[in-house]
Amino acid sequence: MGCSDSPELVCSGRVVSGTIWKRPVTSPSNEGNSIPKNARVDVYERIIVVHLDNGNRQVVPLDCVSDLKLK
Repeated sequence: MGCSDSPELVCSGRVVSGTIWKRPVTSPSNEGNSIPKNARVDVYERIIVVHLDNGNRQVVPLDCVSDLKLK
């Protein structure tokens, strides 16, 4: 058992705006935080990876992200 296929990168860039939600955006009750401006983000088919200033990365399901704009 294992992952033989690497996920394909859809796009990447620097954040202009976007929100990460605690639950999928379709949830009736939710809390969200803005993605830090100018953070680097890699977008894959089902997830995004946010590269934080402290060197850490945050992996977020795409259905928990709204209004993502990159430059």
